Amino acid sequence: MEKHNYIILSDAASDLSPELRKRFGIDGYIQTYISTPKEEDIPSRLDMSDAELDAFYAALKSNKNGYKTSAPSVDEVVLYFESFFKQGNDILTVSLSSKLSATYNVILQAKKIVCEKYPERKAVIVDSLKYSLGSGLLAIKASELRAQGLSIDENAKALDRIKTTLHHMGPIDDLFWVASKGRISHAKAFFGTMLGVKPMGDFGPEGMVTVLGKATGIEKALKVTVEYIKKTIKSEKEQIILVAHTARRKQAQTLAQLIEEKIKPKEVMVCNIYPMSGINAGPGIVAAFYYGTEITDLAYEKQILNEIIVSKS
Repeated sequence: MEKHNYIILSDAASDLSPELRKRFGIDGYIQTYISTPKEEDIPSRLDMSDAELDAFYAALKSNKNGYKTSAPSVDEVVLYFESFFKQGNDILTVSLSSKLSATYNVILQAKKIVCEKYPERKAVIVDSLKYSLGSGLLAIKASELRAQGLSIDENAKALDRIKTTLHHMGPIDDLFWVASKGRISHAKAFFGTMLGVKPMGDFGPEGMVTVLGKATGIEKALKVTVEYIKKTIKSEKEQIILVAHTARRKQAQTLAQLIEEKIKPKEVMVCNIYPMSGINAGPGIVAAFYYGTEITDLAYEKQILNEIIVSKS
């Protein structure tokens, strides 16, 4: 099988831990930044321990407006790309959704500059139209496709097709938090403060999570999540499902166990959501990321979710 000499990068919003990057062959990630009440523009780390993350989310919950995220500078990305070009490597980058961040456009600008300097090299940028482990899972897929012998251009074309089948499902504690960060519309946040109500959503085609329904209580919400996955997943025996959370480790472990019992995929992994994504998602999210039916306008997904919720009432 032909081997192609290119590396695969994600960015800091992919939530790919050092263990995930090593296991799945992700060669690096583009640094982004967060500002805190005490410091500005510190690197958004993807190597924080559980204890560090617990402390971070406790501080975030007490001061939601004190934390912000920002993209890297063009010059920083140019230097990063250049370090790989000098080694004779082309670059395939899977970026956080262009609808949610300036990072994608910064990477495009950097690509133009560095490719003019190194015309013999190639950089290809894929807009994941996802965030967190949605973009991370797509970067993992890129690594798998590279191992299968796809060229960098073939890989990017395949990712553009595949990304419309990438799902996100799970309960959200504070819908107004997510809306305030521009991840959903405020119009859909009205029931986010109702006691015990857990809004539930999936990725829309434009790169934002769309709320499709609501369940009462975390126990019911997790059971609904599993049933939704069962009805929308494809080739589950071949999949590794990633279950991510922000300060909800116990609930994430419960969801992972339910998925293992009811769906029986190849593997289920519980993953942390790090500060770059966590600041915008807020504490209290549990979500599974997986491949399934193609997403268009979410009408099909909304119907399925609400039928499940009614059946569980």
